[in-house]
Amino acid sequence: MITNSQIADRLRAYADLLDMTGESGFRLNAYRRAADSIQQHDRPVATESDLRSIPSVGAGIAAILDEIVATGSFMALDELQEQMPGSVLALLDVPGVGLKTAARLYRELGITSLAGLEESIRDGRLGTMKGMGPKAQIRITEGLAFLQRRSGRSSIGAALPLAERLAADLAARINAPVHVVGSVRRMCETTGNIDLLAIGEDPDEVLGIASQLASIAGMIERVDNSATFTLQQGIDLRVAVAPARSAGTALVRWTGSFAHLAALGGVNALPDAPTEEGVYAALGMDWIPPELREDRGEVTAARERRLPRLIEVGDLRGDLHLHTTWSDGSASPLEMAIAAAARGYEYLAITDHSGSLGVAGGLRPERLREQIDVIRDLAGTAPVRLFTGSEVEVHRDGQLDFDDALLAELDVVVASLHSGLRQPEDEFTGRMLRTIANRHVDIIAHPTGRLVERRQGADVTWARVIEAARETATALEINADPARLDMTDVVARAAAGAGVLISIDSDAHHPDGLASVRYGVGIARRAWIEPRQVVNTWPLADLSAWLRDRRLPGRSR
Repeated sequence: MITNSQIADRLRAYADLLDMTGESGFRLNAYRRAADSIQQHDRPVATESDLRSIPSVGAGIAAILDEIVATGSFMALDELQEQMPGSVLALLDVPGVGLKTAARLYRELGITSLAGLEESIRDGRLGTMKGMGPKAQIRITEGLAFLQRRSGRSSIGAALPLAERLAADLAARINAPVHVVGSVRRMCETTGNIDLLAIGEDPDEVLGIASQLASIAGMIERVDNSATFTLQQGIDLRVAVAPARSAGTALVRWTGSFAHLAALGGVNALPDAPTEEGVYAALGMDWIPPELREDRGEVTAARERRLPRLIEVGDLRGDLHLHTTWSDGSASPLEMAIAAAARGYEYLAITDHSGSLGVAGGLRPERLREQIDVIRDLAGTAPVRLFTGSEVEVHRDGQLDFDDALLAELDVVVASLHSGLRQPEDEFTGRMLRTIANRHVDIIAHPTGRLVERRQGADVTWARVIEAARETATALEINADPARLDMTDVVARAAAGAGVLISIDSDAHHPDGLASVRYGVGIARRAWIEPRQVVNTWPLADLSAWLRDRRLPGRSR
């Protein structure tokens, strides 16, 4: 039976091929929305009696789904693939190759595969294509190299919600606890599979029930008291079973990491205990939060009773980077403020894009001044304190989109480097240092510009950036969008450890996007970060003082 993931792949392939032929954006987006909805659907689409009950699936797409389920494909896709081979879509996986470039590579050079693209670089044909100068060729060469390094793992943003749904479903069926474990519990930015630990006395019974979960597409293997299944969503699920008397031991074991378990003395050295606290206590140490279990000093710190009090989602008092309908968001400033208040926030910064990012509908100076007036007028009605702001583009020469006079009118200035990510390390670092030196810049957003598993981030000399940010009391952002999660946990730990301020922001473009902060908090916890180190955990008065004159809580500057 065809899986939801396979169905979604066919719809996305059709949308991408249509895009290459110049089809309208509305039709493309309809197929892509339906593909996303089907990918995350918990039940097999192939067995659904009412396909139109699936979000984003209308009558037309429902008919196509019937065809896919019956034949494995659909006529419109087959016809389009006769005009342009479906294999050309593999070119889109290469960072630096977009839809238009992929279409040109096919039409002008006859390239239909990654191997063909590599050959065109070696034999010089790629350079004969108009607009494909040395820099563009280097970008594509680097993109091919990055593609080879990709792990093929799933992002935490897709894996965690799915794992939580599966755990809740299984727990209800067996009437016993089911825990999310493995790399998802440790809040790693990507995961190879989803791991669940079910508490039960009869592994055969529990695993038999697990095999009946709606998302299960089939069993891969059974090993002792665990089984691995493939899911409709295109990721593998491993379910382990342990009795209540040793649940704590199993939790430590199945959460990992391998390096952490080795630092504890190995799996066989784990004492038998019903709780994790009991396991760690028997080993002479404090309980270690899952996010720290990577053998980065946590075992010694736990033995010496000096583990940090890690930040939690509930510590956040606001969000300082998000977007509205003024640029590329889908909700008004007031709607975002209402959603923020529902989360218990005290304040919110409206930071729509600046003009140079035209693809995102960036604001020119006159439009930004209009927005400033609108946001200030909302002061009496908004349920949270609204800060005026902007996500200001940093040009390749280090200049900002807006002059100092306009920046001075804003409460919050978030600076972003969206372009020039492949500049040499010294040049890119210099851009960032010039940006940090601007007295109006409060936060450096997603500092390297990387996209997890999709785009390599810029090369940065972090020691120089960290020192500059510390000296100027400029915050470096952990962008909580699971597609970004930039800074990484390793860099964030180095920055926070050196005294750099951190901001954890959703970069939300819709009210629902505010909830993505949990992924940013997960990265911060992996980075050993405490609440006091994160500016948007501060009370409004302290945050306002820092934004105004870089005065830090408890001392003047």
